[in-house]
Amino acid sequence: MVTKLYTLKRTGVLDYVLVRITAIFQALYFSVITFYWLMYQPINYIHLNSFFDILLFKICTVLIAISISYHSLQGIHHIVTDYLTPARIGNAAKPARIIVSIYSFSQAIGIIICSILIIF
Repeated sequence: MVTKLYTLKRTGVLDYVLVRITAIFQALYFSVITFYWLMYQPINYIHLNSFFDILLFKICTVLIAISISYHSLQGIHHIVTDYLTPARIGNAAKPARIIVSIYSFSQAIGIIICSILIIF
């Protein structure tokens, strides 16, 4: 089963591994921010502006935005397929699935666009 991971097909194993990798990247990113916040007390706008003005950190912010978007879309997909079923909520399942999926996808696109605008 794990050998299917290397074919780069959309398998459950690949999704599982990618969600775990995005979680690790997010933990590292927010650990760096927390470390900076703890080391430079009292923190003010000038410190934060200079910290987030670093090009490498801007790139990392865009990558983390993409990571958060993918992670949340996978989570919403699992919630939609597990809980918004006709057996649980009846005939409203199909419209509810479509609405929730479109809403979460638009949020993911929005966060990616806003984080890309940070660079410019």
